[in-house]
Amino acid sequence: MSSHPDLNTRSTLKRLIDGKYGLALTYWTLYLTGAVAFFIVGSLAVADEAWSLYVGLLGLTLAWTFLLLTGIKFAYQGEDPGKALGRIAMLFLLLNLTNALATLSFI
Repeated sequence: MSSHPDLNTRSTLKRLIDGKYGLALTYWTLYLTGAVAFFIVGSLAVADEAWSLYVGLLGLTLAWTFLLLTGIKFAYQGEDPGKALGRIAMLFLLLNLTNALATLSFI
């Protein structure tokens, strides 16, 4: 029997959110989950020319990104959280723009 039975019974998502997998793995997993969901639903919205849905999805993506950045800010334990957040935010911005352009290719 394991010495940590509570870890075996907890869901993977709960362990991810609790930070059991480390900050980088956690935020990349959560970011990519949101990005993939946006790409799929956003591509379908563009193909159907459902522009109000697409704009709503862009807003949700922005909110999701800010939520992730806020989580990173509180979980970061390094010397300069502002420097790390700036780099991560810029990377998220570039990836979000790339993802948005990719969904628009379905026009």
